[in-house]
Amino acid sequence: MSGYKIQHLVNWFHGNYCTRKCSDEIEKQHEHWEKLQELARRLDGVEMTHAAFLSMMRSDKTICDLSDDEWKQRKWSWKSTDCIVCKRIGMR
Repeated sequence: MSGYKIQHLVNWFHGNYCTRKCSDEIEKQHEHWEKLQELARRLDGVEMTHAAFLSMMRSDKTICDLSDDEWKQRKWSWKSTDCIVCKRIGMR
């Protein structure tokens, strides 16, 4: 496989980075979710690797605006294991 569909990558990024690096900032997570969904709509049909998507997200800064220092300093939080998106759509 040459890559993954953009919606898969958006979901992966939000679930693994947004919700864990900004675990105490629920509104920021929601704002980023909306921006990620817009990105998925604009790039519908595009496929890329996880590494390429992560690189794009870290260099673009229009969705995740954490500086490189903040990104490195923020630890993964396992405090909340519930997915905020799943809660919003009633799956948990």
